[in-house]
Amino acid sequence: MNRAEVTQLLKKIKGKYPGFQIPNDLQSLQTMVDEWLEDLENTPFEVAAENLRRHSDSAEQWPPSIGKLKQPLKTEEELYHESMKRSAQEFLEKRDEWLKTSVGPPDHIRAMMRLPYEQRLEAIRTYAARNER
Repeated sequence: MNRAEVTQLLKKIKGKYPGFQIPNDLQSLQTMVDEWLEDLENTPFEVAAENLRRHSDSAEQWPPSIGKLKQPLKTEEELYHESMKRSAQEFLEKRDEWLKTSVGPPDHIRAMMRLPYEQRLEAIRTYAARNER
């Protein structure tokens, strides 16, 4: 990325995030562009611009970090698979916790479930009638 592209990227960020601060005085602005250029010089403008678009499309309320702008582009399929992987991992973590903290049914319910079918139905009806609110 070159200086003109960094300037264009900063304008795009300001357009999408009005609270993003760009200095008014020329010296501070040049310093900001130099700092961003130092971090983004090996990042193609198209990658940074697409990362900015994806960031704003995800309804993020804050401007992206330079690190987010530098990330290599991923296809929609890769993003979907990453999302599914995170979701599955979260579920497995919850499931492990559920297994640790779960308890079985009370003994009287367990005994009821061991009854022959007709007796079980009657026991369930009786139990439900007793516990209606």
